[in-house]
Amino acid sequence: MSPLTPAPEGYPIKIVRDNTPEIINQSGESGDLFYGKRNELSVGDRAPWLQRKLVEEVAEYIVAPGVQELRDVLAVIEGLTLVHGVSLASLLISNHLDERGGFLEGRMMYGYHAEFDGSLQAGDKP
Repeated sequence: MSPLTPAPEGYPIKIVRDNTPEIINQSGESGDLFYGKRNELSVGDRAPWLQRKLVEEVAEYIVAPGVQELRDVLAVIEGLTLVHGVSLASLLISNHLDERGGFLEGRMMYGYHAEFDGSLQAGDKP
């Protein structure tokens, strides 16, 4: 994790959506909880914070499945695309072009199949 000014006692440090500080400040709450522009993370320093946030958002989706929680997961994924130097659009396109397809048809497979977990080497037979 990148070094940040320590959080006030009792407060977790986590990455938040871009407009969260302004929204909280408009509500009358203290803005002292936010690092603001002076301490925004560089793209290269965001990965571990976004990874933590992804786990948080996926857990929230599992507990309360819904479109809003999916949007939160997608927002974190979009932030991660910047870390990897790609756009969300190009990630979606490459996903649709993946020869394995997507998860749209609900196909099920039983058992262990080494050819799909990457353990087979070139020339091996399944």
